Amino acid sequence: MIRLLASDIDGTLMREGEYAIPPALFPLIRELRARGVYFAACSGRQYSNLRHLFAPVADEIGYICENGSLVVWQGEILSKETIDRTIGQALMRKILAQPDSEALLSGVHTCYTQPNNPDFVTHLRDYVGNDTTVVDDICAVEEPFIKISLYRKRGVDAALASQFTEFAPYLVPAVGRSSWMDFLREGCGKGTALDVLCTHLHVAQSECVAFGDNENDLPLVGHTGTLYAMADGHPALIAQADKTTMDVVEEIRTLFSI
Repeated sequence: MIRLLASDIDGTLMREGEYAIPPALFPLIRELRARGVYFAACSGRQYSNLRHLFAPVADEIGYICENGSLVVWQGEILSKETIDRTIGQALMRKILAQPDSEALLSGVHTCYTQPNNPDFVTHLRDYVGNDTTVVDDICAVEEPFIKISLYRKRGVDAALASQFTEFAPYLVPAVGRSSWMDFLREGCGKGTALDVLCTHLHVAQSECVAFGDNENDLPLVGHTGTLYAMADGHPALIAQADKTTMDVVEEIRTLFSI
C-alpha cells in the first residue's frame, strides 16, 4: 500500500529545459489526497520557491527543502538542520575566493548572497525563482545557516569538491544540478528528512515511493519502499534504485490506475 509519494523537482518532475511543474500533476495530487495518499516535494530548492511552483496545491502537500535541511508540513516546521556558524563562515569565505564562483546562504524564507557578479542575483530571482536578499557581508547574516551552496556557471565537478575536503568532518557536499554544489550538516539529507515527514504523518517507510534523478537523491536509498530513478539520470542513482521511469506523472497514474 502506498501512502506517500515524494518527488525531486529538477531533472525529475521538471525535465531539462522546463521551468514549471506539469499542470497534470495538480489534479492527481488532489485525487490522491482524497484517497488518503500524501505528496511531498523533495528538492534542493528553498521553501518559498517550492510553494510558488506548487501554487495550486501549495497548502495540500509536504515540503522537503534545501536537500533535506528543512521539512515543512502545512506551515509547521518539522525539522530544521543548521550549520555551525564559525564553520559556515569559513566555508563561505573559501567559496567566494574561488574563481567564477558564488556563495548562497539559505534561510527559512529567503536566501542571502554577496554577489561577485551582479548577474548572479538576476539568475537567482528570474531563472531559479528564489526569494533573494542581497547583503554586503554574507558572513554577518544573523539568521541560522540552513544550507550553503556554491554556484559556478560553467559547472561543478569532483575536482572543485576536492578543494573543500577540510570541511568533510562537518559538512557533506551534495551535487545536484550541474552548476550547483550544496553543503549540508553531516547526517542531513533527503532520506533522513523523509523519515521525519513519515513519522509526523504516521506513514511507514515501506509505504513510501520516491522519485529522483541525481546524486543528491542518493540519500533516499533505504528510506523508501520503492525508489524510482529517471532513466536518463545519474548512473550511481540508477544502480541503487528499485525501478526507472521517464515520466513521473504517467508513473503515478499507472501506480494508482488513474
